[in-house]
Amino acid sequence: MRLDTLDILRCPFCGGRLELVESSFHRREGDDISDGILGCHCCVFPVVSGIPVMHLDPAAVAARGQIEAGRPDRAARTLFALDDDAQARRFEDAAASPDATYRDLVEALGPRFEGGYFFYRFSDPTYLVAEAASRAVAATVLNGGGRAIDICGGSGHLTRALLDLSSPSPVLADLYFAKLWLARRFTAPGCEPVCCDGNAPLRFVKGAFGFVVCSDALHYIWTKRLLSSEMMRIAAVQGAVVVTHAHNAHQWNPSAGMPLPPEAYRDLFEEMAPRVFAESVLLNEIVAGGPLDLARRHDAETIDADPALTIVASRRDDVFRAWRLETPEAARGEFRVNPLYGVERDGARTQLRLRFPSADYEDEYGTARQYLAEEVTLDGAALASLPASRLPAGLRDLARRRVILDLPRHYY
Repeated sequence: MRLDTLDILRCPFCGGRLELVESSFHRREGDDISDGILGCHCCVFPVVSGIPVMHLDPAAVAARGQIEAGRPDRAARTLFALDDDAQARRFEDAAASPDATYRDLVEALGPRFEGGYFFYRFSDPTYLVAEAASRAVAATVLNGGGRAIDICGGSGHLTRALLDLSSPSPVLADLYFAKLWLARRFTAPGCEPVCCDGNAPLRFVKGAFGFVVCSDALHYIWTKRLLSSEMMRIAAVQGAVVVTHAHNAHQWNPSAGMPLPPEAYRDLFEEMAPRVFAESVLLNEIVAGGPLDLARRHDAETIDADPALTIVASRRDDVFRAWRLETPEAARGEFRVNPLYGVERDGARTQLRLRFPSADYEDEYGTARQYLAEEVTLDGAALASLPASRLPAGLRDLARRRVILDLPRHYY
């Protein structure tokens, strides 16, 4: 973590500032803290592999003791939840390899890790809406400077979409250490990860962020009133809060969590003049090539019938307008074939076939068929040009339809 991140961090229990405890074991190079202990008026929290762990779950308490004993390697193993020594060694060996991919390390973390969900996330329907809505709103409220935070952001897929808009670098907050570690190494390098629990007060100073987003998570949080209030507290007065893919209690969902009806989500954010959108309507606009219309108010019947909702809360009227969608020519990482596709070569021609990883995945994300073709035939030379830092000629439409993706380097 960067030393100046301490300026925005606050203890979730006493609200006090934190500082590096110099008398305890620590490793620091210039302004970067790799391992150590942070202290406030009431608590001490470990920093492990550059990630502050600001909760008091048993693994965090154990890791703090291991840092204090000068064993950052054991602290990392504890937070990765690698209880089996053989599995831990396999993961650590994979992590030490410069050739390891995101996929390699997700698989090394074992079946308990939500690897399938995260590995294919860049073309999920939920991600398409989250990325478009987040970039649209953030482009306005962060114009001229301002920081973004991705709350309950997993391994940083959406955080990655905010890297070029946020100054300083965006913060990624999530409860699970392994997801944050993967984000910093692969998905969103340069972000500032903070390990914390969304069911408790957020660990940040009031007004620290121009843009606050929470995607596909609020329905899993029990203390929704607390989290929504905290999201608005840490947002700048002229900033915005965006919640995407919030499950609608009036509709069935295969992984429902603890959803609320549309009017309840609206009430949670009432002090920031929220608007609620039906996610399927936004997705249809994106699939059609845009614009993404945040000026149009969705009627109550449309909202009530949609399984998932997007909430945009801001006191700025200029946020609520129609946004042009673009397919970038330059990659953040590299253009590659979507990993949902199997590649079959036949002489000079190459066939791409859509293959969902499981029946459960297909049940939840099957609407991706609106834009992901079942089969695509390519000239072999076009495929041979990938990976590429710029979108090759002739692949623009496939990139718009997410058959070709801008993926992090060493993703698979």
